[in-house]
Amino acid sequence: DICVQPAAGDAGKPLGAALECLAANGKKANIEFEHAYWGPEFSDDQIKKALDYRKINYGEYSDISGTVAELVAKGKVIGWFQGRMEVGPRALGARSIVADPTDKGMLRKLNIIKGREGWRPLAASFKREAMEEYFGIDKDSPFMILAFNVLDKKQKEIPAVVHADGSSRPQTVEKRINGKYWKLINEFEKIKGVPAVLNTSFNYNEPIVCRPEEAIATFYATPLDCLAIGSFLVKK
Repeated sequence: DICVQPAAGDAGKPLGAALECLAANGKKANIEFEHAYWGPEFSDDQIKKALDYRKINYGEYSDISGTVAELVAKGKVIGWFQGRMEVGPRALGARSIVADPTDKGMLRKLNIIKGREGWRPLAASFKREAMEEYFGIDKDSPFMILAFNVLDKKQKEIPAVVHADGSSRPQTVEKRINGKYWKLINEFEKIKGVPAVLNTSFNYNEPIVCRPEEAIATFYATPLDCLAIGSFLVKK
């Protein structure tokens, strides 16, 4: 049983300071750190204004999760901008690039898109309920920090996110915490039979995108196929 909070660097200093003050006064924090979605979020109205201002063509979808799942299953690489931004260095399904983990070539493709060295590994977001099936262990890993060995029989199913030593660094996603992202993974599973999507941070040589304007700029600066931003989908 271990918890490594997701902003264990300069960004985590405010949390450490608050905890130190509590400890100095003989108190403990009565919270459960279940997720990292503490950043800003933007309404569909705000997103629409950003798209319209730039005269960008887009479609509006009542089920953006299902729509993106179909695109990912077809091999598309999608910028995913939804809800409150994550705190810390990991994209956790709010400011992410998502792709198909069953395609071994997707590792090389994503590293090229992001300008990363070809040897650098990528990780996946799994439905929480699939952890035991793929890793043989019933553990939470909501911050994509812990590495686990992938069961031998499952490694060939997700070649784009398995390390050279057979391990992987999953993020577990719960429906009650991030329902829209969980649904994306669930709908992808219905199509491809795998309860996971490849997930890397939505950025290119800059910090992870925060605002709609940054997401749009990064989308057009990279070879991403589509941008799912709020209820809207932008295609190239």
